Amino acid sequence: MNIAIAIGLQVIGSFLFASGATLQHLGVKSTFDPSGKTSSNRLTLGAMLGLFRIRKWLLGLLLVFSGAAFHLIALSMAPVAVVQPVGILAVPWSVLLAAKIHGHEIPRRIWTAVSVTILGVVGFTIFSSLFATGEKPFEFNPILISFVVVCALCGILSFVATRAASWAKAMLWSSVGAIFYGLASGMMKAAINLVQSDGFSLLDVRVLAVVAFMLACYGLGVWMIQQGYASGPAEITVGTMTTVDPFVAVVFGLVVLGEGAGMGVGPTIGMVVSGAVAVYGVVLLSRDHPDAVEERRQAAEEAAEALAAAHALHMVEGDGPGDGVESARDGQSSQGSTEA
Repeated sequence: MNIAIAIGLQVIGSFLFASGATLQHLGVKSTFDPSGKTSSNRLTLGAMLGLFRIRKWLLGLLLVFSGAAFHLIALSMAPVAVVQPVGILAVPWSVLLAAKIHGHEIPRRIWTAVSVTILGVVGFTIFSSLFATGEKPFEFNPILISFVVVCALCGILSFVATRAASWAKAMLWSSVGAIFYGLASGMMKAAINLVQSDGFSLLDVRVLAVVAFMLACYGLGVWMIQQGYASGPAEITVGTMTTVDPFVAVVFGLVVLGEGAGMGVGPTIGMVVSGAVAVYGVVLLSRDHPDAVEERRQAAEEAAEALAAAHALHMVEGDGPGDGVESARDGQSSQGSTEA
C-alpha cells in the first residue's frame, strides 16, 4: 500500500516540478525582447536578482519546492528504484504543458526523444539502486577534490555553451546547472555521513566545509538553470535536469562515497549504457524541438539573404569598373574617328 501511495505522490511531484519549471521559464523569458534570438539570451546577475520581483517566476519556485517535498515523502515510503524512475514523468509533463501554452502540435520525433530519455533514466536508476550498495572508510580529501574538478568542468562547459550551436545552448547551460545540483545532493549525503561517522561533530571544520560546498553548488546551479530557461524551451531544461542531476549524484556516491565498492562489470556496463541512452534522448529533444528547428530555419534564411545581398553587391561593383573601361574605349574610338 505504501508503494502505491509513494508512486502517486511522485506522479504529483513530477507534475508540480514540470509546472514550476514552465512558469519559471516564462518568467525568465519575460525579461528579454520576444522578437530577439532566444539562443542568444544571457541572464546577468542583476537580471537574476530581478526575477524575485516577477510573480510568475516566484510561483514557479514555490511549485518546484512543493514537488521536491512530495519527492522526499515518496522516498520515505518506497525504495529509490521505485520512486526515482517515476520522477522522469516531469519530461512528458513539461512537453504537454509547453504545447498547451504555446499552442503548437507535438511532433512524433519529440515523443521519440522523450521515450529514449525515460528508458535511459529508468535503466540507470534500476542498476544504481540495486547494485550501488557498497561502503568504504570515509575521507574528506576526495570530497574537496571532487568539488574542484566539477567546478573546473562546469567552467569549461559554460565556455562551450557561449559558443555552441543555437539548439545546444539550453542543453549545455542546463547541464552545468544539473551537474551542480547533482554534486549538491552528493555533498548533502557526504555531510550526513560525516556527522554519522566517528570523530566528526556537526561543527567540525570539515563538515562546515562540505555544507559550504553544497550551498555554493546550489547557488551556482540555480543561476545556470535560469540561463537554460533564457536560451531555450523549458522542456529541454527539465529533460536535462532529470537526466544529468541523478547521474552526477550517483557517480559521486560510487566514486567518492564508495557506494560502488564490489560492483561487478555487468552492472557497471549497464549503468554506462543506460546513461548514454538517456543523454542521447536529451540531445534529440534539444535538436528536434520545434523552437530549435524554427530558429535553424530562420538562421538559414538570414544566411541565404545575406549571401544574395553580398552577391548582388559584388555584381554591382564588378559592373562599375567595366562600364568605365568600356566608356573610355568608346571615347578613344570616337576621338580617333574625329582625327581621321
